[in-house]
Amino acid sequence: MAQEISDDLIEIHDPEINAAEIMAHIREQIARRRQEQGYAQRVFPSFGGTAYPGEPTDIEYDPNLYHHLRLANETFANVDTAAQLPATRATQFPIFGALWVRVRAYLHRIILFYVNRALTHQVNVNRHLISVLNQLTAQNQDQRRQILALKSQLESLRAAKEN
Repeated sequence: MAQEISDDLIEIHDPEINAAEIMAHIREQIARRRQEQGYAQRVFPSFGGTAYPGEPTDIEYDPNLYHHLRLANETFANVDTAAQLPATRATQFPIFGALWVRVRAYLHRIILFYVNRALTHQVNVNRHLISVLNQLTAQNQDQRRQILALKSQLESLRAAKEN
């Protein structure tokens, strides 16, 4: 699925010149030139991945698969990295307690900086994996529909052959 580029890239206010035709000609020349030089046709993936396909209504399905796939889609990016700093005995001392609260908060911020970097990477990996699972599940649905249609055709051919 190649993305179409709009023809309003060039704006010409002359009725004898058709910008759409000029852009189409330019694109044809670029495609021909790329093919002559052996460039491979590139198709770039869409941003955001594949959405949750949803439970099919026309074929049987495993409810456990769709339950877990839906939960994976809803929760793959839910991470909580807020600092949890409950009060301790050390925080109750007048001067030392205030100093300890500050040092502890600073150390937690340093740790959370690196944890958040790792989590950002992991969330991106999870996003891609969930997208793949969604796409495989959608393909599985399509294949299941095709198998059922082929079985139906096979049964009707067998019935016609017997008669």
